[in-house]
Amino acid sequence: MQVNVQIPPAKDETALSSGGRLSSPLRTAVLALLVAAISYLACVLGHALVVSSQGVSVLWPACALLASVLLLVPRRTWPVLIPAGVAGFVVNDLQFGFSLWTIARLNLADTIEILIVCLGLGYSFDGIPRINSSKALAKYVFFAVLLGPFVSAFLVATAIPGSYLVNWRMWFFSQALAFLTLPPAILSWATRNQESWFRGSLRSKAEAAALIGGLAVLGYFVLLTPWKAMPSALIYSFVPFLLWAALRFGCLGVSTSMIVISFLSIWGAIHGHGPFAGPELVDDVLSLQLFLIFAAVPFMVLAVLAEERERDQKALSNVSGKLIEAHEEERTWIARELHDDINQRIALVVADLENLKQGLPAPGGPVKHRIEETRKQIEELGSDVQALSHRLHSSKLEYLGLVKASAGYCRELAERHNLEIDFQSGDVPKLPQEIELCLFRVLQEALQNAIKHSGARKFEVLLKATSDDVQVRVHDSGIGFDAEQIVNGHGLGLTSMKERLRLVDGRLFINSRTHGGTRIYARVPISAGMRSAALG
Repeated sequence: MQVNVQIPPAKDETALSSGGRLSSPLRTAVLALLVAAISYLACVLGHALVVSSQGVSVLWPACALLASVLLLVPRRTWPVLIPAGVAGFVVNDLQFGFSLWTIARLNLADTIEILIVCLGLGYSFDGIPRINSSKALAKYVFFAVLLGPFVSAFLVATAIPGSYLVNWRMWFFSQALAFLTLPPAILSWATRNQESWFRGSLRSKAEAAALIGGLAVLGYFVLLTPWKAMPSALIYSFVPFLLWAALRFGCLGVSTSMIVISFLSIWGAIHGHGPFAGPELVDDVLSLQLFLIFAAVPFMVLAVLAEERERDQKALSNVSGKLIEAHEEERTWIARELHDDINQRIALVVADLENLKQGLPAPGGPVKHRIEETRKQIEELGSDVQALSHRLHSSKLEYLGLVKASAGYCRELAERHNLEIDFQSGDVPKLPQEIELCLFRVLQEALQNAIKHSGARKFEVLLKATSDDVQVRVHDSGIGFDAEQIVNGHGLGLTSMKERLRLVDGRLFINSRTHGGTRIYARVPISAGMRSAALG
């Protein structure tokens, strides 16, 4: 007989799910309470942004904030969170003194708008919407900025006393402005992983703080200072900051900047300051809304275009890096084949010719002389093959490091071409393999070009490190060339040098003038940790 005994789960197991988190129903309940509180506070904030005596809010944040939360959580929780958010709206409406019939129509419009926005964006994006491309921005604007507010405005216009057209217009623009500024910033903040927040460079964080701080100071000066007659051109002073935000921080920077500008301008209008305060307050609300919308849209477009370009450059850089890596692997394979196979076979041919010459009669005659000449030619061919093998892949670089490999290469090149190459080196630490290979290839290419085109017989090569970077300099006193024409040209050698340096954040500088010689200067930044590790 088999007996099945069921052991009830421990209390901790019922309250916790995998990973030590609260169970799903409890988490959903807690989240519903938070959503209700956020929705209520968002309505309070919306009423605080009322400018005119008719109760018109320039920016109504409640629906935009609730939609942002819904887009960040699993869709299975929406049937609980949407009623919780609407309950927060209802509580605020009751405190504000609306009738039950008005409250019903207002919250029906809110629910329809939120469903249009969330369902439209949910099916248009794979996961949380990321507004980082022109296509993503177009989909977001269609559902969140246009369609949702457009539909809900028809219901709201009938629920509020006054002109139907004015009510529709005010509601549409207040919702469109809220969705244009708040969710893009919230979604961008939420989708950035924790590492990107804390591992970002101090310089980037300082730049972001300078942007927001400068924008706040400028906004206070333009929008909150009680001007007697404010110059209208001051409103354009925000353009450089929005350009800065778009090009350096993308859509996150623009949306965050627009939140600062929006709340400062609305607060100024409420207190009768700034360019949007005047006797015709309803018209001033529309002017303020249109200003903020038409300020945000073009810079958001610019931001996503800048992000698309940055991604394309990174993709191209990855492809270039893989091509250079494949190129190096091919060079290594060819160098080994030349050294281990071709060069050995040439050596065997030379040995056979020597044996053949030794086997001939003592006088030998012209045949012996011809064999000796052939043997010498094949020996020279073997030397050239060996030099080509070293040029394709330097084993010294791998085992001895950048300085000794560079010195050996300069010495071999000088002996082979009967030149004078003055190689000087400073205190160069051990560097990552990709940086050493990059600098070695740049030195190779620069010297080969100088020998081939300069007409000089003496060259100077300097390899040194500073506290910030490693530098390679190649100087000749030859015929020179038009540097601008060469830089803008399509030479394979120069293109290869620039691309290699770009992959390690390096830069290439060329200084040349006709009959005045040429200086080629490459630098690659190194970190302090890299240098201290080398010295230690």
